[in-house]
Amino acid sequence: MSLTVRDSLAQAEQVLTQSGCTEPRANAEFLLAHLLHTSRTWLTAFGQEPLPTDKQQAYERLVARHAAGEPLAYITGFQPFCNLEISVTPDVLIPRPETEELVDWAAHFFNPAAPLKILDLCTGSGCIALALAAQLPHACVTAADISPRALQVARHNAERLKLQEKITFIESDLWEKVQGDFDIIVSNPPYIPSGDLPGLMREVQAEPALALDGGPDGLQLTRQIIRRAGRFTHAGSILGLELCQGQPAGVAALLNGLGWRATVKKDIFGIERFVLAQKI
Repeated sequence: MSLTVRDSLAQAEQVLTQSGCTEPRANAEFLLAHLLHTSRTWLTAFGQEPLPTDKQQAYERLVARHAAGEPLAYITGFQPFCNLEISVTPDVLIPRPETEELVDWAAHFFNPAAPLKILDLCTGSGCIALALAAQLPHACVTAADISPRALQVARHNAERLKLQEKITFIESDLWEKVQGDFDIIVSNPPYIPSGDLPGLMREVQAEPALALDGGPDGLQLTRQIIRRAGRFTHAGSILGLELCQGQPAGVAALLNGLGWRATVKKDIFGIERFVLAQKI
C-alpha cells in the first residue's frame, strides 16, 4: 500500500532527525519536491495524495544519502546563486549565499557598461565568475583553478548558462599561469585552518578538501594572493576576498601595507567575512 505524501514526509523527517540533520522537515520537503518536480507548497496542499511505490523507493534512497551526510546540493546537482542555477558535484565547493555579497560589491563598484577585465582565482564551480559575467555585459572574465575537475564543472556551467564566450578558464596554481592586468580580482580561496577540518559539520566535510584547506592558519593561499596581486593590477583596481571569521582584520592590515586601501565588511549574518581593497 502506497504512503501518502504527508506520511512519506513524516517518515523522512524522522530519519533525518535521527541522523542529526539540522533542518529535517525543510530538507525532507526539499528532497521530495525535487524528486516530484514540484514545489513545497504543492506538498502541503496535496498531502493526502498517494505516493507511487517507485517514487517512494526513490525518495527513501535520496533521504538515506542525505542522512549519511551527503549535502543537498550534491544530491540534486545544483545550487542557486545570484539568480543562476549552478551545477555542482563533489569536485567543487557548494556556493554559499554570503558569497553573493562579494559578487554584488564587485559588480557595482564600476560602471556596469565599462569593458572591465576580471579575474576570479580559485573559481571552483565558477559561480563568482559566472555571476559577474552575467551582471556585467561588457566584462571579460578569466577564471582560474588548480583542479581540472573543478574547471570541468565550471566550463559546463558556462556552456549551460550560455556565458562561455565571456569567460576564459585556465588551470593554474593561483598566479602560475595568469597573465594580464585586471580591473577586478575576486577570490573565495580555501581558508579553513588544516587542524579545524575534522571539526567541521559532516556535510561540509563532504566537500573537497582542496577547496577548504587553507594551511596551518588558514591563510596560506590568501597570503600568496595578496603578495602578488599588485603585479596584475593598476591604480584603481579592486580586490575582494572572502575569508573565515577572525581573519579579515589581519589580511586588511597586510594589504594596507602593500599599497592598497583595504576595509573589512560583515556578511549577512553579521560576521566579518570580506576584505575589500582598492589599489592606491
